[in-house]
Amino acid sequence: MSDLNMLEQINQKSCVIAVRNAIDPDLRDFTIEAANRAYLESVGRQDETFVPGRTYKYYIKEDPNFETFCLKCISTQKTQHQYINAELYNAWLDLYAIPLKSEVDDIDYILFTHEMTPKPESDKLLDISPKTASEVLKTCIQLRKTDDFQAAMNSIIRDIRKMCESSACSILLTDFEARKCSILCVSHDNSFAMGDNDIVFMDEFFEVAETWRDLMGGSNCYIIANERDMKTVEQKDPKWAESMKTSGIYNVVLYPLRLKNKILGYIWATNFNPDRIGLIKEVMELNAFILAAEIANHQMYEKMERMSRFDMLTGVFNRNEMNNRIADFTSGSTSFEDDFGVVFVDVNGLKTVNDVKGHDAGDELIKAVASRLSDLFAGYEIYRAGGDEFMVLAEGCPKDRFNEIVAELRKQEDENTDIHFAVGSFYDELDHDLNYAIHAADASMYADKSAFYRNHPEFSRRTE
Repeated sequence: MSDLNMLEQINQKSCVIAVRNAIDPDLRDFTIEAANRAYLESVGRQDETFVPGRTYKYYIKEDPNFETFCLKCISTQKTQHQYINAELYNAWLDLYAIPLKSEVDDIDYILFTHEMTPKPESDKLLDISPKTASEVLKTCIQLRKTDDFQAAMNSIIRDIRKMCESSACSILLTDFEARKCSILCVSHDNSFAMGDNDIVFMDEFFEVAETWRDLMGGSNCYIIANERDMKTVEQKDPKWAESMKTSGIYNVVLYPLRLKNKILGYIWATNFNPDRIGLIKEVMELNAFILAAEIANHQMYEKMERMSRFDMLTGVFNRNEMNNRIADFTSGSTSFEDDFGVVFVDVNGLKTVNDVKGHDAGDELIKAVASRLSDLFAGYEIYRAGGDEFMVLAEGCPKDRFNEIVAELRKQEDENTDIHFAVGSFYDELDHDLNYAIHAADASMYADKSAFYRNHPEFSRRTE
């Protein structure tokens, strides 16, 4: 090597990497032989005296993907390029590895350069092979050809599995606050065999998934390519290693679905064709970028949908949804083909509980009543009509069964000394007039409420 000061003439962050014993993984060593100031500043070493020959791990965290990137440059003797989303730097990295001539048999040299941008640049994302572009375009088409999000994801994961020529491919959604995870979609061929003790589809798999971030070490992906990599996982994450062994998995490529520094989940392929690893990495990187945004948008839509239709305290339908149901009937857009019953329930003594025990106790009382209604009227429509009032619409419930449930509800109220509520009901088997049924059930409920206050003067009705 000569005139390493040439690095200072390069504007990009640059260094020269020496790879010793590139063929033998047990003796292989990666060291930094020269670096310009821009590179040293990027790794926080600009104030130190540079010492040639230090392991690259002195400057950055150990990264198997970085090592693979360098080894491919050496084995092909061609310039390698990657544009990746690196969590370690909270940035997108534009990486180049250029092979350099070496006069020593067991040492290879690489000129490594990189640039960082806080956000992805579209022109660099599009700097991909025609095959990669074709595969990623499939994802975009699947996302737009149907309004059924789940159907689109099922098609996408199937296409990705076929591209990887893998036995199985899946997307796992993670919720680190709730410490939960769930499979969004999965595709597998006939060779895939889930063992009896496989935990991938169990709640406890979150304990495995939360280790992946540390395994990646801030890199953009994690790849188990051979037995040596698998042994590393056995040491760091024995539960995951055992799960893979149970399912006959011998290689894995894993990418995080990351958006705005938040991991929404992971996409992975198992038992893939190692000869396609270059294409797989390009396609998975871009698909992870696209799918993270799509999943985040869908989750936001679902959240807004829940907020518009469901009561956040009790989980039953909210007043807005009840009003829409009534409006649809009144406008004639919907009608009742079957007989139905309506129940109104009003929590008694709520204000007294709020004043004496606090609003948290009042909320627990409301949730208890909602839970009771959900148990008794499972499968029927339950609405929180107001602060302390609920309505049940039991369409298609036989009259005898409806009356039995209402009687059981009243019985539970009579037997419970902590939860009090008024009940009114009406069963319509003639006119199928929802507005009339609501009016009749509401009037019945208020009559029951008046009787409660006559029998329980300790709850002043004037405070309700």
